Amino acid sequence: MNARYRTLGWLTLAALVATASQSTQGFATLGSTWRRGAITMNMQLAGGSGLTDGSANFNAAAGSALAVWNQYLNRVRFVAVNGNAGRGADGDGVNQVFFDSNYYGTSFSPDTLAITTRWTLDNTQRVEGDVVFNSAFRWDSYRGNVPSSGVRDIRRVALHEFGHVLGLDHPDQRGQSVTAQMNSQIGNLDSLYDDDIAGAQALYGGGVAGNVTFPPRNEPNDFYNQLLAVYQNELRAAPSPTYVDSEGAVIWLTEYARQRVGRCDHATATENTLDQIVNNGGTLVCATTPAGAIPFPPRNEGLLFMNQLDTTYRDALHRSLGSSVVNNEGAVVWVLEYLRYRLNGCNHGDATTKVLQQIRGQGIQPVCTA
Repeated sequence: MNARYRTLGWLTLAALVATASQSTQGFATLGSTWRRGAITMNMQLAGGSGLTDGSANFNAAAGSALAVWNQYLNRVRFVAVNGNAGRGADGDGVNQVFFDSNYYGTSFSPDTLAITTRWTLDNTQRVEGDVVFNSAFRWDSYRGNVPSSGVRDIRRVALHEFGHVLGLDHPDQRGQSVTAQMNSQIGNLDSLYDDDIAGAQALYGGGVAGNVTFPPRNEPNDFYNQLLAVYQNELRAAPSPTYVDSEGAVIWLTEYARQRVGRCDHATATENTLDQIVNNGGTLVCATTPAGAIPFPPRNEGLLFMNQLDTTYRDALHRSLGSSVVNNEGAVVWVLEYLRYRLNGCNHGDATTKVLQQIRGQGIQPVCTA
């Protein structure tokens, strides 16, 4: 039987955060991580109307801190769920965020703003992390320096505590001198810094948001509907068995292409895309795309991905077997070709026309920008 352990992380007050330069030692971690997929946080913070930054309430302000971390996470992703205000329960396998005057019966130290509990299996796999904000303090949500009134910014404290939830520790208590939100004392820093991001990506994989804008889903979907009509009415194609519906084929071939354009190899792009389907995983790509013409993966690799997508729909999503007049190979070839035109300067209408010209035997058409 796996042994379960609980430890604590906390954040204390400071007038200012030191402005020491980054050291080469970097971040500090706690030695345990979450399984790949979604980390659901139940937001149960009471009150918070009229906050300085315009947040609707304390749940929304703290939830925005989850969204900040999600920009840099790959193999896991925070998901915020709003619940009823009130204290949570310790050791129940549910991640809860709430105000209280103590943390599960233990008094806060006078200068402690918040506590994060960390339940693990065998000290390696994280299974629960509750964040308890100290209700003895006055709270708001704002940016910039801490005001002389001493009102605390729940968003920056949440950034710190959610770093503990991920598995980050205090670098300044590990003999390091770095500028980081994860240092043990709160001050005027109101965002994540390089050290914080490097720590999270060391735990859950690196990546970037991507610098290439793909077309909105409705346009590739419209292209695919036209493709279906051509296959049915002009090519008289026989239906082929598939577990993937038309919309799924478009969405996930587009995501696979986005990963490849974002400098991921075939295996990584496949893993990242299927992880989004099965585990609500992250959406980072591997690197920024260089300037110039945007290359696309070879067709054989796209077909390998499509076949794995079909298997995932069958085995993981338990979809029923259906059929489509556009077989897997046709879906890969023509969706990727449509996207290649779109990312190289063609609008939706031009890209659709150029692909259909190819299908009708008029040859490969030029892209719209060099």
